[in-house]
Amino acid sequence: MNKGNKDEKIQVLLSNEDHHKLKNIILNYSMMNGKLMTSSAYVRELILNHIREYEGEQNSFVNERIKEIIQKTKFEKNITHE
Repeated sequence: MNKGNKDEKIQVLLSNEDHHKLKNIILNYSMMNGKLMTSSAYVRELILNHIREYEGEQNSFVNERIKEIIQKTKFEKNITHE
């Protein structure tokens, strides 16, 4: 992602307990990767990963539907030519 391309802001409200848990998760994640990560960067990465996963699911669904239509069309062509 282009750093200059970040122009939308999303606000999220969390309880103190959830915010504390999130900070611990991010701290552990940062320690495993050997570099400090901000809350914003971590949440941004979660969102972007979810978007990529969702888009992949959508593409997969569309591709499967297209295959079904092609198979059905081939089957119908074979029936009419017999």
